[in-house]
Amino acid sequence: MKKLILLTFSITLIFICSCDDTATTGGTLTDPFNIGGGGGGTGTVTITISSRTGQQGETIFSGTPSAAVTLSVLTVSVPAQQYTESFNFDGTTVVSANVTEDLVQYPANSGVARGQQWTFQFQGTLASNGQAYNVTSNYTIP
Repeated sequence: MKKLILLTFSITLIFICSCDDTATTGGTLTDPFNIGGGGGGTGTVTITISSRTGQQGETIFSGTPSAAVTLSVLTVSVPAQQYTESFNFDGTTVVSANVTEDLVQYPANSGVARGQQWTFQFQGTLASNGQAYNVTSNYTIP
């Protein structure tokens, strides 16, 4: 399945200007099965967040849904940094249940740091019946 990765110049500028980059996620992979992560849901689906550091030092955030879903809008925020950004997806690509997919990527030295508390709000539909969902997942970078 096609990876859903987004990278924007504005993200880099926002994080460089507003985040403390004295600590980074390092060069280690995190466990995609909820170590340091969190999941939230509406009762019909939960989405567990994970992160890892790529070969170029970038931070890649991924999501693992508990049910097959499509994704229309992802809103990412770091409340302590007053940072919020939304990403639009096609709303038709199905992400299978319990399959981890990359969602968004931030370049090395962009200010992503250990201990930051992130919020991911997902909007889309369940693949099985087209029911809309709106899920918020909290994640603290290990």
